[in-house]
Amino acid sequence: MIPTDTFSPAPTQTRSGLALSFRPLEAADIAPVMALESQLQSHPWRRSSYEDCLAGRHHCWLAEASGELVGFVVVAWAGGDGELLNIAVASQRQRQGVGERLLALAFELVRPHASMMFLEVRLSNRNAIQFYEREQFFEVGQRPNYYPSARGREDALILARQL
Repeated sequence: MIPTDTFSPAPTQTRSGLALSFRPLEAADIAPVMALESQLQSHPWRRSSYEDCLAGRHHCWLAEASGELVGFVVVAWAGGDGELLNIAVASQRQRQGVGERLLALAFELVRPHASMMFLEVRLSNRNAIQFYEREQFFEVGQRPNYYPSARGREDALILARQL
């Protein structure tokens, strides 16, 4: 585990010039993070999932621009593998490079503990799949009926990337 008191990612700029700073999730951030995710996902995480970050089971980092929450990333690692559990970018900040910077932060967090990063993505989420492919992820399998959907369940595509 990277202690948050010693890991301090440097502020950065996106390819569109947006200045970002990163910080770990705190208890007071859970409601705004959940509000952001609920604007983007049909089935957002429950509060308990974010509380797992506070308990150290997952690692959630926020991206802020001028003090405004613009995105977040959640990762975990064990046994030499890392997992991208969740990533979100505010709709008004999408396609500006925030996701790329969050993913770079995820790699930085996981790299000392893992040689591969895995993730699941909805089979119907073409934009996300294209984003991950641009970031050198490749398909390693599928999980049938993994995600809840409006029509029942949806398959997940499993992607991986060497770190």
